[in-house]
Amino acid sequence: MTILILKTLFWISFFLCLSTYLIYPSVVWLISRMTPFKISAKEHYPVVSIIISAFNEENSIKEKIKNTFDQDYPGEKIEIIIGSDGSTDRTVEFAKSFKDPRVKVFELKDNEGKTAVQNYCVDHSTGEILFFTDAASFISANAIKDMVKNFADVKVGCVAGSMRFVNTDLNITTESQGLYWKYEAKLREIESKLGHLIGVDGPLYAIRRNDYIKLGKNIISDFISPLLVIANGKKVVLEKEAYVDEVPTIAGDHEIRTRRRITLRGLIGLRTHAELLNIFKYPALSLQIYFHKVVRWFVGPLVVLNFISVLFLSQILFYKVILFGYFIFFMGALIGMVLEKLQLRVKLFSIPYYFALVNYAAMLGIIDFLNDKQVITWQPVR
Repeated sequence: MTILILKTLFWISFFLCLSTYLIYPSVVWLISRMTPFKISAKEHYPVVSIIISAFNEENSIKEKIKNTFDQDYPGEKIEIIIGSDGSTDRTVEFAKSFKDPRVKVFELKDNEGKTAVQNYCVDHSTGEILFFTDAASFISANAIKDMVKNFADVKVGCVAGSMRFVNTDLNITTESQGLYWKYEAKLREIESKLGHLIGVDGPLYAIRRNDYIKLGKNIISDFISPLLVIANGKKVVLEKEAYVDEVPTIAGDHEIRTRRRITLRGLIGLRTHAELLNIFKYPALSLQIYFHKVVRWFVGPLVVLNFISVLFLSQILFYKVILFGYFIFFMGALIGMVLEKLQLRVKLFSIPYYFALVNYAAMLGIIDFLNDKQVITWQPVR
């Protein structure tokens, strides 16, 4: 009986891990080929409110405003709204140095978090399209134009830009992020072909004003907002031609902190909007959330359960081979950790190292969630 339970535990945990990394992308790809969403995009020039959340960004805010003015989009159709989230440096002063009436600067005295700033800025905006970007993220000159053309299709409620990691050859941590992001970017392309893109990138996305829903300040907006758009019957798509360059996290401990926070806030968002997980109300959407996000976050605990079952079944040859595979894989992760400390990189160890890192971070995020921890304010990692 015990052996049967252990075997069942092994196969369930194995299948769930396989489902999030391989089965789910394959199924979505197949469905997208059979029933693709055919978007009716064309040049379209509504008023766009570019909302920039900033916390202590004196080193980048001027360049960010210039980058925005350099957009290939009619100048009279743009307003730039900067929300300072309790900045203690010269962010507000530098932003106000632009005397252009299209630049509006709002200074929130308290550090309330990015989502709170976005809600406030939306209330003080006038554009038909709400364009969200970060103060230290510089977007391609065609980003607004190419993203907005998708809104010519009334079925579209949210459009994501593409994030490109640069300088990924610095060390094993940056290289690992670059490799992982290639996989994630491909998955997002597939989801976009269905019009059901799950999650967008915070530095570059846009929502039709009528489809914007205010969120609690403890909610991660670039995850929950597009889900609510889909739940309301609209499409969320990716615009590959619009992009933002992002420098990856250089240190492993910084990446752990970032991934831990993302997992925690994602789980809080789903708890707050639990209706999104109702398979009877939103069958397709809920399954996407489960297999792309929830199971992905729980891979760490699933691997632990799988390893324990393999350990107790190791007297059987099949499981003995699996146990040896575990040994090889996690030795690779350990070597990757050493290489990270030595600031060296060997591509062979990038995948086991980053797999262990992100799943360890996600497990910490799950523990934080179970302990009812809250992370509202943010400190950008540079």
